[in-house]
Amino acid sequence: MFGALKTAFRTHQPVSALKSLTQSTPRGFHAMALRFAEQKNTMNPIKPELGASSLFGDVSAHVKEVPVEQGGKATVKEYQFSTANFKTSTKKLRLLANQIKGLDIQNAINQMEFSQKRPGKRVMNTLAFARTNATTQEKYAMDASKLYVDRAWVGKGIYHRRIKTHARGKFGVMHHPTAHLKFTLKERQPETAEAGRATRRSIRGWKQTKKIWTPLIEDKPIYNPTRVYNW
Repeated sequence: MFGALKTAFRTHQPVSALKSLTQSTPRGFHAMALRFAEQKNTMNPIKPELGASSLFGDVSAHVKEVPVEQGGKATVKEYQFSTANFKTSTKKLRLLANQIKGLDIQNAINQMEFSQKRPGKRVMNTLAFARTNATTQEKYAMDASKLYVDRAWVGKGIYHRRIKTHARGKFGVMHHPTAHLKFTLKERQPETAEAGRATRRSIRGWKQTKKIWTPLIEDKPIYNPTRVYNW
């Protein structure tokens, strides 16, 4: 009986069949993976011409570049500059800001050069320095002959406190104000003729040039002068 079982076991050979099964299975999976990778590289995705596209599809392929319209509005260059905080008040500095607003850069420098206000010299140097930066820096490269002061405004600085002595050993606190002036430079664009109501307004004097501020001159004669005040 033992001999019969031995011969039957040799004829069927279950161990060799198990080995061949275990060895052929990974070989088959490996070949399938290679075949799938080759097919993925060679296969081109076909997109349907009609119907809704996939939510997770390639969105960048459907984006179209919109051409820039020719003859649009040209970009206006702008250069902003500011003075440092110096000893003056915003009330006094505002008069100079209103004076240079809207003037050409050279005209504004001339006005500050001959101004009788104490901050005028500092504003003049700042305007000249800003004009040099706007024309020489590669980022701006503006034309000096077309530059004008588009805006000018004043800001507060630090208030320095000092001791003010009083009688009988008492004292108070003085506040010395500081302020700064900021302005923007632009290139003056050629004016275009406006039709309709705007032209009529310019005829009536709506677009007159701004008058330059001048200090008040006391030209009234003094009658019967005395040594003391008479008011």
